[in-house]
Amino acid sequence: MLRIKHIVFVLLTIHASSVLAWGVEGHKTVAMIAESRLDPVAKAEVRQLLALEDATSLADVASWADQIKGTEPGLISHAVRIPFDATTYDPKRDCNRKGKCVVYGIERFEAILGQKDAPAADRLRALKFVVHYVGDIHQPLHAIKETGGVKVQLGKREYTLHKVWDTISVRSLKMSPAELASSLLAGNPSVPQRTPEQWAMESHDIAKTYIYGGNIQRADSTSMMTLPKSYLKDISPVVKTRLTDAGLRLGTLLNQVLDASHTSM
Repeated sequence: MLRIKHIVFVLLTIHASSVLAWGVEGHKTVAMIAESRLDPVAKAEVRQLLALEDATSLADVASWADQIKGTEPGLISHAVRIPFDATTYDPKRDCNRKGKCVVYGIERFEAILGQKDAPAADRLRALKFVVHYVGDIHQPLHAIKETGGVKVQLGKREYTLHKVWDTISVRSLKMSPAELASSLLAGNPSVPQRTPEQWAMESHDIAKTYIYGGNIQRADSTSMMTLPKSYLKDISPVVKTRLTDAGLRLGTLLNQVLDASHTSM
């Protein structure tokens, strides 16, 4: 019986890994960037919570929310399905379905994380969701109805467009998460903090105009799309920017939530 449960868990994990946003490498990179920006109070709080399960860094738990997909009923979606031609985020339209959406998820678990009198286990769980969801919402294809299920040919391999953006794009940079985070932090980058709703619209607009070229027919195409050989190199500036923005914003969010003396940006 125990062996059967183990096999089921492995299968669920494999299934979840096929639909990751940023994949393990990207989520670790976001977490490492965020951790580098934590102030002393927030860093101490994070370490105290992580110690509950013998984790030592945010990167250790960055993909936990993907690993539990399919294991619990009613989990919040890792995406928000904003219509292709929408110009604003509408919570009643975009986040009112069963399971809610990633925008709601960030706000909900941010609130739990900030409750200093809440059980430590609940706050740790909230921290793990926040770390993951902030990464997810910055992946462009997680904020549009056309999530990139179209099949594409890239070189000699076939993928979905979503797979190219969430995993292959990061792996093509040929750096470990630590190396990539260090590279992205060079020059001391900054980004306006804004809100989860605005992060979602940034991703939506990138998906619509940059990935799909404003063409919904291309987004809905059922035929194989052939990507140019230079595609991964061409999209790398956008991928790097979204990873950087996610990490910086996650760091600021955690400072604001965990350190009462921190001044909002």
